[in-house]
Amino acid sequence: MKRKAAIGWLMAIMAALMLAACGTESDNLPEDPESGDEIIEGEVTSTIEETDNGTYRYSVKNDTQEAVTFNFTSGQRYDFTLTDEQGNEVFRMSSVSMYTQALGEEILRQGEELQYEIQVPEANLEPGTYTLEVWMTPTEGTNYPAEIEHTIE
Repeated sequence: MKRKAAIGWLMAIMAALMLAACGTESDNLPEDPESGDEIIEGEVTSTIEETDNGTYRYSVKNDTQEAVTFNFTSGQRYDFTLTDEQGNEVFRMSSVSMYTQALGEEILRQGEELQYEIQVPEANLEPGTYTLEVWMTPTEGTNYPAEIEHTIE
């Protein structure tokens, strides 16, 4: 009988501990202003936009609740390619560039944005429409690609 009582008390204590642990952590997520109390979770997003003829701005924004750390093995932070209408890669920036060989890191805190200005070189390409794809080059994790059409007249 004592054994059954001891097991009962042990089960009750375990249940109380499990219930006490539930819901004690605060997410501190932003509220959705349109719905009142609904909690939303952001994400890290990447975009690319043309700022001038042949110049683009590649942005990576952190809309999450935690800092995101990018570790790099060189001074290179991003790379980009141009692909023709048939899907053939005709230019890759890293194939014609040199970077410092030093470890580095970029920390993207909550609400912050990394921006890189990209000048697409002429590269003796035929007139036409190409796909410009840009991405981060961290040692691990997501590389946040973005793409846009690039026209050579």
